Amino acid sequence: MLKKKPRILKELIQSSGERMTSLLNDKQRFGLIYGSMGNLGDEAMAIAANQLLPDIKLMRYYHPKQERRLSHINLSGRHYFDGVILGGGTLICPTWAKEVRSALEQGLPLWSLGTGVGSSGFEQTNSVDIQDWKPLLADFVRIGVRGPSSKNLLESIGIKNSEIIGDLALSLTQNSSITPANPPRVAVNISVPSGQSYEEGDYEKIKELEPLLKELSTKGWQIVPIVMHPHDIPPLSKLIYRATGKEVSLSKITSTEQFFELVSPCTFTVAVRLHAAVLSCCVGVPPLMLGYRDKCMDFMQSMCLEDWHISLQNAQRLEISDKLMLLAETEVDFRSTLLNRSKKWQSKIQAYSSDIISRLY
Repeated sequence: MLKKKPRILKELIQSSGERMTSLLNDKQRFGLIYGSMGNLGDEAMAIAANQLLPDIKLMRYYHPKQERRLSHINLSGRHYFDGVILGGGTLICPTWAKEVRSALEQGLPLWSLGTGVGSSGFEQTNSVDIQDWKPLLADFVRIGVRGPSSKNLLESIGIKNSEIIGDLALSLTQNSSITPANPPRVAVNISVPSGQSYEEGDYEKIKELEPLLKELSTKGWQIVPIVMHPHDIPPLSKLIYRATGKEVSLSKITSTEQFFELVSPCTFTVAVRLHAAVLSCCVGVPPLMLGYRDKCMDFMQSMCLEDWHISLQNAQRLEISDKLMLLAETEVDFRSTLLNRSKKWQSKIQAYSSDIISRLY
C-alpha cells in the first residue's frame, strides 16, 4: 500500500495538469476510452479519433477511481466533459465496461466510434461474456461498430440499434496506392502471447510460413518485418532468421507514416495483429489475415476479404501456403479496388463523426 500511494499521487498530479491545461482553449472537451499505448494499432486509432474530431479536445478517460478523484476538483464529469467516445479496438468486452459505466454514472453522453465487440486479444479467451453491456449500450447516443460480427454479437444480447461504420483506423486511408516494388516485397507481422512460441498451441500454424517465406526469398522477394508492438520482436526475429538465414535487428514502428512508407511498396501483407491488416488496407495493400480472434474475421468481412482470412485455430493443411501463393500473384488492379473499399468506410466514419459534432451545438 505504501508503494501504491506515491504512484497514485503521481498519476493524479499528471492527469490534473493535463486537464487544467486544456481549460486554456475554448474547444469542447471529450473523454476518449481507448486501448493501451505501446501498440501501433491503438496509437493509430487515437490519432484517427483526433483527426476526425478536430473541434473537440480529446483526453484519455481514466479508470473509475481516477475519474472520481478528478471530479472532486471539477476536472471530470459534467463539470468538465461534454461527452465520451468509446474508441476503436475491441473494447466492447469485459475489460472496458467499468470505464463506460463510470462515464454513464457521471451523466455523460457516449458514442462508440468503430468499436469491436468480443474478445480483445491475447489477454482474453476466444469467447467472452458481454451481457453486462446490454444496459450500458442502451444509454449510448449512437453505437458505431467495426463490422458484421460485432453487430451480430450485439443483436444476440438484444441491442438492435448498432450500425456498422468500419474500423476506426480506416479513417486514415490514403488518397492513392502505389505500384508494387520490383523486386517484389512482402510485409510480415506475426505475434503470439508474451513468453509463448509460435511452434505450440493455437499459433503453431504460423510455422508454415517459414518454408513459404524461404521460397519467396530465394526467388528474390524482400521480406519486410512489421513490428506493431515490442512483443512481436522475438517471434518475428525467429521467423525472419529461419526464412532467410539472416539475423535482423528489429524495433517497433513508431508512426502510421512509417508503417505506410514500409508497406505501400509491398505486394501483400501477412498479418497476425489485426491493425497490421487494417493499416495495409489504408494504402491498398491486400492482407492475408492469420486470425487469432473473431475480431480479425469481423474486419475482413467488413472489407469483403473473407477469402483472405485464415483462422489459426482451424487452418487446414496447406491452406496458408495456397493463399499466400495466390496473393503473391495478385493483380495490381485489386489494389485500387481495395483502396476504394477503405475509402467507403472512411467516408462513413467521417459522416458519423460529423454527426457527433453537430449534436454539440
